[in-house]
Amino acid sequence: MEITVLDIQILKALHREVKEVSLLINEITTPYKALQQATKWLDQQEACQLLNVSKRTLQTYRAKGILGSTQINRKTYFRLSEVELLMQGERPLKKKKK
Repeated sequence: MEITVLDIQILKALHREVKEVSLLINEITTPYKALQQATKWLDQQEACQLLNVSKRTLQTYRAKGILGSTQINRKTYFRLSEVELLMQGERPLKKKKK
């Protein structure tokens, strides 16, 4: 086993650096927190569970324009608010433009 001894000045400097990085991250992410909280996103599995439908049915909803989605890389996300509207039967059927 190896024991490493750190000088107290080095430890304090490291603590200051970590604190500065933490403040920078907080400063950078603050404008996006409201947006993140305003829109809740569900992945495909979560949407299927809420709607009690299969993945194929969910894909049909997307294809027919019944439920909007956003795709990031190869993963599909759905707005919770839209899924809730569909669950309540308030979501109007939209035709996709070809």
